[in-house]
Order: sequence, then C-alpha cells, then structure tokens
Amino acid sequence: MKVEILMIGKISDKPYQKLVDSYLERCSRRLPVEITACRNHDELFKRLTGRESVIILDEHAQSHATAGFVRWLDTKIKSGLNRLTICLGAADGHDPRVRAAAGEKLSLSPLTMNHQLALLVLSEQLYRAISIMFGEPYHKE
Repeated sequence: MKVEILMIGKISDKPYQKLVDSYLERCSRRLPVEITACRNHDELFKRLTGRESVIILDEHAQSHATAGFVRWLDTKIKSGLNRLTICLGAADGHDPRVRAAAGEKLSLSPLTMNHQLALLVLSEQLYRAISIMFGEPYHKE
C-alpha cells in the first residue's frame, strides 16, 4: 500500500520540511508516503477522482491514542488497498466536495493546527505506527 497526502499549499518553513522529509524517509522502506501540494480546493478535489480510500483530517473527528492509530493503520494496510489518500485542509478547512468524497474523518488532536504542523504530526505518527508494527525500537512505552 502507498499513502498519498494531499494538501493545499506547500510547506514554506524549511525546518518543518526537513523534519517531515526525515520521518517520511524513515517510513519509505515499509510504507511509501507521497505528498502532493495542491494550489487550491479545486485541484485537490480533482485529484480525488478514482481514489480507493479518502480520509480527511478534521479536529472534530474521532482521534486515536497511539495504540488505536496503529490498529487503524494496520487495518488499512491489511485491507488490500493500493492507495490510502489523506487530505489535509487549508486554513479555512475542507471544501464541502472533499468532505463529501471522504469515506472517513480522522483527528490528529482536538486542537486546531496549521497545515505545516499537522503534516509534521501526521508524518511522525505514520513513522511511529510503522515502527511499532515491525517491532522497531523508536516507540517507548
């Protein structure tokens, strides 16, 4: 399975970009993750056409503790999906068309985050989940 993260705008802050790249590089051996920066809501919506599984990040959705996130991701991986598409909204949230196209909503936190921070948190949590699934020593309990 491959994870695709669709987001509006690019990461403008280099330290964020460096950290995101680091976590996604660590994931890449076991779970390839690709980030696609979209110019606007229309472009993001057009990219959803034909996607198998679309998830939007939303602070009002269900959130998981680490163990729950690991189970959620493991279920997705074992489901036979070729691609999992996660949408990261702009400052004004998700377009109603994107909300309608999403099969699921996921919260990283009940806190509202800027998209750069949300991408960093998502990247770290994907890496943490993969580390736990494969018994690697990154996660400390």
